[in-house]
Amino acid sequence: METKQTSLWNSKKQVKKGNIGEQIVKAYLENNGLIVYKPLTDGSHPFDNLCANDREIFIVEVKTKEARAYYPDTGINIQHFNRYMEVKKKHNIKIYLFFVDAANAKIYGEELDNLIKPVKVKGNQYPLNQNEIIYFPLENMKIIAELSQAQCNLIKVYNTKNYIGASKF
Repeated sequence: METKQTSLWNSKKQVKKGNIGEQIVKAYLENNGLIVYKPLTDGSHPFDNLCANDREIFIVEVKTKEARAYYPDTGINIQHFNRYMEVKKKHNIKIYLFFVDAANAKIYGEELDNLIKPVKVKGNQYPLNQNEIIYFPLENMKIIAELSQAQCNLIKVYNTKNYIGASKF
């Protein structure tokens, strides 16, 4: 049963945008032979998806957001990052970050252990922590899949920022 608070949460533009990205990634993972488990409980949860097959179990966290326009990177809230690191350490489980980027029409990402490796890109030392966001360079990420124009258009309907352009791979 959906509560008033849950209904308000689900009506937010950024939540609707995020749900679209999560559905796209879920379909990709399932098409690649993985079983995707999602929380049944409404409200805050420590991660988006637990994925499994006969060989492995891991966490997938999906962010539906564009890369920054003037920097070759993208990032996540530092509080979320700290929570993922805590879960990773406590349960010794791999965590993958997937970014669904409608401006570049791509899904890209990488395992968190690889994203946190120090690297210098265009004069910036990564990971880069600015204004409670931790940024990771695009060059450290793998392109997972291409988005269709229809998928990009659906996501862009819910953009809350005016993107002038995005960093290109």
